[in-house]
Amino acid sequence: MGHDLLQRISIAEAAPRLEGVVRRTPLAPFPSSDPRIELRLKLECLQETGAFKARGAWNQLALLSPAERAAGVVTVSSGNHGKALAWAAQRAGVRATIVMPADAYPNKIAACREFGAEVLLGATRAEAERLCAERVAAGATLVHPYDAERTLQGAGTVGLEIAQDWPEVEVVVVCCGGGGLLSGCALAIRQTLGRRVLIVGAEPEGAPSMKRSLEEGRAVTLERITTKVQGLCPPYAGKLNTEICGLAVDAVVTLSDDEIFAAQRALVHRGGWTVEPAGAAAAAVVFTGRLPSLALHGRSQSDPLRVAAVVSGGNPDPAQLAAIRAETR
Repeated sequence: MGHDLLQRISIAEAAPRLEGVVRRTPLAPFPSSDPRIELRLKLECLQETGAFKARGAWNQLALLSPAERAAGVVTVSSGNHGKALAWAAQRAGVRATIVMPADAYPNKIAACREFGAEVLLGATRAEAERLCAERVAAGATLVHPYDAERTLQGAGTVGLEIAQDWPEVEVVVVCCGGGGLLSGCALAIRQTLGRRVLIVGAEPEGAPSMKRSLEEGRAVTLERITTKVQGLCPPYAGKLNTEICGLAVDAVVTLSDDEIFAAQRALVHRGGWTVEPAGAAAAAVVFTGRLPSLALHGRSQSDPLRVAAVVSGGNPDPAQLAAIRAETR
């Protein structure tokens, strides 16, 4: 059963649908601070709409039937997925409704509207889910941010590009909120490079939904979320994502908010990129020395461990980014 699932959702099948629509982002060398590690960053912060989410959104829109296109699409999102779906819907000529929490970054709310989507604000997560369910009941197609085969299939093309551009890679680190990017990348790596690559997820300590889900063997809903890292704090890990990660991911590392924000500062200052906190979580695993120790056993500057980390998004709160850029380097 497990092997069937790892082969059934083909990431390679999504690639032609995305070609010419989303960007093939660079895999850029970056100092790891550990001479035993050769680090390259997959810069999805340079993607259309500023995040990897454009991949899953476009894959979903490209596969809609004529009737579904006519009825429109709807989703619940705190930002990047909503922005990506609004962009994809505008490009495809499909009506989109984005239901967002009232405390979402104002720039992300504005971005959805700028792409022509209708934005509904829910005071609570439950209210947002209710508003979305009403639109689905009225005929709109739900495009889930992460717990959907077509969403994670598109997201997985990030991992497919890593495998194609650097087939010698030995470790791939991917941030995890609901698990769409992590599960999609894990599928892509297993389908192309097999089991020899170590796949590591990165989550905030204050929202460890995937780590908890894998420990319990089922998708869990968190009773409490304490992280301030928007984009990595959905209340639950996806059911399909949990199943795939249980079969294909080797470890999930949890990080403090301070460690994630410190990694963001490093990418902004030393890389010169616009990176949101969530986008820095995978790099933070490397910067904090949290890669599984066995992977580094016997490695040296002359024989470094080849590590790719995904920088998943570049849509920070403008005030937060301005504060980082104003810091003394």
